Amino acid sequence: MPVESAKNISLIRSDSAKLILIMTSPQLDRFQDEQSYTKFPKGLKVVFYDQNKNIKSQLTAKYAVNYEDRRLMEIKNNVVIIDFVKGDTIYTESLNWNENTKKIYSNSLVKKVNKDETLYGDGFDSDENLSNYTLRRPRGEINLDKEE
Repeated sequence: MPVESAKNISLIRSDSAKLILIMTSPQLDRFQDEQSYTKFPKGLKVVFYDQNKNIKSQLTAKYAVNYEDRRLMEIKNNVVIIDFVKGDTIYTESLNWNENTKKIYSNSLVKKVNKDETLYGDGFDSDENLSNYTLRRPRGEINLDKEE
């Protein structure tokens, strides 16, 4: 049984009074045993902001669990990342957010789509703001600009 439950939660994260992200979820359940953790059994949405408070990216998933002591969040089931700056949408079934290393990564198959191409990869690596990311072993048809 959870020691704490909440419905329709919003969590705001900032640094030096600058908005970094807003995370929302329909349900949060906190558990305490040998290891404290928080489940988001009905999914979550994380919106990342730039220094001018413009939305730069968004992450959604149908399930997540945050291991507080390890500072690791596992995000699963229909994970979608939208990069509004680059115009990319990334699809995967699971990813991890490591607060200690400030990295987001996936060891699952990944699909990246934009207006010019669709790429597939065997994983995904990013900074924790989803600003700089790469696909592991990318494949697919890649359109190169003639000037490059």
